[in-house]
Amino acid sequence: MFALLSVLLGVSCAHNAPAPAPVASGEAGTRLQMPAPPQPLPTWTAGQREQLTRTLDAIFTDDITETVTGIAVVGARGETLFGRHALTPVAPASTIKLLAAACALNRLGPKYRFVTRFVTGAGAQTGHTLRGGLWLVGGGDPSLTSDDLRRGVGELARAGVRQVDGPLQVDDTAFSGPEQNPRWDPDDLDYDYAAGTSAISVDEDTVEFDVTPAAGGGAAHVRVVPDNDSIAFSGAINTAPAGDDSDVSIERASKMPSFGSLANAGSNDTSIVPRNDYVLDGHIAQGETQKFYKPVLGMAGYVGGVVATMLGARNISLAGGYREGPAPLESQPLWVHHSPPLEDLVHEMLVNSNNHTAETLLRILGEGGGHPGTDGAGIALEKKELERLGVRHDRMMLYDGSGLAPSDRIMPLTLAQLVSAMSRKPNGSVYVRSLPLAGIEGTVRHRQLRDALGRTRAKSGHIEDVNALAGTVLTRHHGRVAFAFIVNDPRANADVVYNEEDRALDALSDL
Repeated sequence: MFALLSVLLGVSCAHNAPAPAPVASGEAGTRLQMPAPPQPLPTWTAGQREQLTRTLDAIFTDDITETVTGIAVVGARGETLFGRHALTPVAPASTIKLLAAACALNRLGPKYRFVTRFVTGAGAQTGHTLRGGLWLVGGGDPSLTSDDLRRGVGELARAGVRQVDGPLQVDDTAFSGPEQNPRWDPDDLDYDYAAGTSAISVDEDTVEFDVTPAAGGGAAHVRVVPDNDSIAFSGAINTAPAGDDSDVSIERASKMPSFGSLANAGSNDTSIVPRNDYVLDGHIAQGETQKFYKPVLGMAGYVGGVVATMLGARNISLAGGYREGPAPLESQPLWVHHSPPLEDLVHEMLVNSNNHTAETLLRILGEGGGHPGTDGAGIALEKKELERLGVRHDRMMLYDGSGLAPSDRIMPLTLAQLVSAMSRKPNGSVYVRSLPLAGIEGTVRHRQLRDALGRTRAKSGHIEDVNALAGTVLTRHHGRVAFAFIVNDPRANADVVYNEEDRALDALSDL
C-alpha cells in the first residue's frame, strides 16, 4: 500500500531575537538570503502603445495577415495592446492545449501524479493464489507504457503470485465517452496522433508493428509489440529490392473493434473480448526493420490481452480469462504505479504537441463527484477556470482538448489573455517554462528569430487550413507580453505568414 510521506521543516528562534540581516549574493555564510521585493508590473504609456501599433501595422501588411489572421497582443498587466480580428472566433488547432495545460496545473497542481494499480479483493490472497480474480485499475495516466505494466506483473511474481483463481478485469471507469472524438476528421483516425482516450491508456493508445523484410524476398515478417492476442491482421507486406522506395499500408479493417473468442495466456478458458483487426498491404525495401504505430480502440480489452500475455510469460496462470470490469470497493493493492509529476507531462505535451496527453487532461478535469470524466464535463470546467482567471471566452465553442476538431472555435484574444493571466498566477513560472523556446525546441524549433530568440516561448498549432502560434515574449522594458497569431485560410502556411510573425516577435522583444 502506498503511503505519502511529508517532511515538515520548522524554524524556531528566541522571542527577542533580531531578524537576520540579508546576505549579499555570493557572500559566504549560513544565513538565508532575503528575497528581493516583487517588482511592480510595467506600464505602457500612450505614446509607447501608439508606437507598438505602428510597428505591428508596418509588419503585418500581407493580404493574408491583414484579412484572415486573428492577432492579439496582451501586456503583463492583462491590458490589450494590439488587436486585429482579435474578437473573431477561429479554429485554434493545437494552441488550445494551452487551456488544458492551464486548467490542469491550477486545479490539480504541478506535483500531481496519476495512479495505476493492480488490486485484488480484500483478503483474497491465499499463499500463491489470488482468489476471485485480479483487477487493473486505470487512473488516466497518459504516460503509462507496456514496460510499466511488465514491471507490475514482475512485482506480482516477486510477491509469490502463481495463480489467479478468476479473471483479469480491467477497470477503465474513471473516464466515459467515445475513445476517438466524433468531431475529429475521419481521415485522421487511422494515424497515431489521433489515438483514443481511455482511463487505462497504454503506449498512448497505440500498438507497434515491426516490419522486417525477408532475406530472400517474399512476405516480410510482421511482429506486434507488445505481444497480444487481441490484435489480428490479414494481408501481407512484400519485400522489395534494396534501394526501392518502401510503401507500407497498415489500416484498421473497421472503425470499431470486432469481437471474438480468444484463448488467454495461461488459461484453458476463453472470453469474448474486443479485437482490433488490421489489413496489411504494400512493400518494404530490403534493409532494417521499420516500426509503424497505429491507434487501438477498445483499450480495456486490448490492455487485458497485453497483461494476460505478460502473466503467462511469468508463469502466472489466469483461470478466468480477461475482460472489462470495475474493481471492488474494498480491495487490496498489489502494485501501485505513479506517473511523472503533472508539470513534466504538461511540458512534454506542449513541447511535442502531444494530442493524447491533452485529451487525457481534459477528461481528468471532468472527473469528480463520483462521475467519470467526459469531454463535455472537462470543457465546462475549462470555461469556469477562464471565468476565474478573468479571461474573455464569449463565442467559444470547444469539442476536445487537443485542437484536432476542425469545428473548435476560440477568439485569439482569449488565448493571449489566458497566457497573460497564467503568467501572473502562483503556477505562472511552471506554466511559462512548460512552453517550448521558439527557434530552439519542439514544434517551434524552426522559427527564424533573432532578437526574440531565447526570449519567446510559444505553442504552435496546425490542422488543415489553420496555422496558429500563441505564447509569450519577454520584452526588454515591459516584462512579458502574451500574443496569439491565428490564420484560418487555405494559404495559412505561406512563407510570408511565418516571416511576418517572426519579425513581429523580434520587434516585441525589443520594446
